[in-house]
Amino acid sequence: MYYPIQLPFILNDTFTRLVTYREKIIPECSDFVLCFWEMFPKTSEQARVKNIIIADGCIDLIVDFDQRQLFFTGNQQTDFDYEIEVPARFFGARMMPGAFHQLTGLPAEEAMGNFILLQEVFADFNLEEFFSMSFETAQEAFQTYLLEKFSGQQPNDFTQLFPPLFESIPPTSKELYEQLYFSPRQCQRLFKKHFGLTPKMVLSILRFQKCLQILTSEQAEPADILAVTNYYDQPHFNKDFKQHLGITPLELVARYRK
Repeated sequence: MYYPIQLPFILNDTFTRLVTYREKIIPECSDFVLCFWEMFPKTSEQARVKNIIIADGCIDLIVDFDQRQLFFTGNQQTDFDYEIEVPARFFGARMMPGAFHQLTGLPAEEAMGNFILLQEVFADFNLEEFFSMSFETAQEAFQTYLLEKFSGQQPNDFTQLFPPLFESIPPTSKELYEQLYFSPRQCQRLFKKHFGLTPKMVLSILRFQKCLQILTSEQAEPADILAVTNYYDQPHFNKDFKQHLGITPLELVARYRK
């Protein structure tokens, strides 16, 4: 199973103090939507807070409830500078890599690092009625809407690709091409279309998410990471980890256990 990890409550003390972040899995749409998440203020204190968003290969459909906007967006690399003004309320759906293209027909690379408004893709969503609802009722309506959008669909080969790759991550792009029976050029083109990522980016994200899975488990053993994720050596791992998260593996383990 591929279930990417986001840790805003670990990475930023101000975020932790001012914002509640929660995730919920709905099994009925788990082939396409990994989780529904919500963020809402703990206090009325006004501040600008950095929400560090870890690269996970996903494109989210996000609701900025107070600014009355719904949009698709994703990140090719970790965003350390995504600021939000609190108090503010957000919720969204973290879609399986590949699900955005299957749902909308748009190339996934168009949503990576950009914002695509929902009404520019689907004309059947009533924004005025939606934003007249309460925060809780709007979340229920949002989930129902996505369930209906994916109803009757089966995940295609690309929407199903990340879970098996995550279980056995190819050490190199060359081995990825061979495993999928794609030429390098074909793989580059298809990955950009379905994921908005290059094959090299996909492997980097998978390795890093595997690290997070290990380090945030109760039996966290950092020494196991090299064998599981195909990092060349400890310096390579430490450099890649800090690039993705901004802190070292040992710092993450210490914060998570705290």
